[in-house]
Amino acid sequence: MIVALVLAVGGTVALVPALDRARDERAASEQRTREVLHEKRIRALAAEQRPRYGRLEASSRAAAVDELGAAIVADARRRVRAGALEGRIRRAECEPFPRSLNPELLLARRRVRLACLAVTADFERGALGHPYRALVDFETGRYAFCKVSGRPDPTPDPSVTTPRACGG
Repeated sequence: MIVALVLAVGGTVALVPALDRARDERAASEQRTREVLHEKRIRALAAEQRPRYGRLEASSRAAAVDELGAAIVADARRRVRAGALEGRIRRAECEPFPRSLNPELLLARRRVRLACLAVTADFERGALGHPYRALVDFETGRYAFCKVSGRPDPTPDPSVTTPRACGG
């Protein structure tokens, strides 16, 4: 009986470190897998947000914003056809970003950041869709826009941010 007890205690003492090592190795392997998946997701989001560049032909700022909206609609519809976005793209709506700025004063500036929405559905008090961000230089007519991934608000997401070219 004592011999069996000694053998059981000895076996347990020898087995515990092996179990601890196995648990630690499994945890480390799971952590590596999570890190790989996270990095893959970050690369996919960065690719989704890649800036698109263009030049506006419009003579007025209002027409230029409409022209930018048409470019965003075309981009969103391409993404829908490719299976990267869902929904029927109805139109784009753009407004100065951040929204708290006075639109008249903001649109008087040379370079303007805009928050745009590729609208997929309308409801009584607004619209739903896919967010975009744009930076327009009205003096040169050049613009860049990006499909927003992660957080579409001004609070930065440490992993995914709107590219600087698009006013991020």
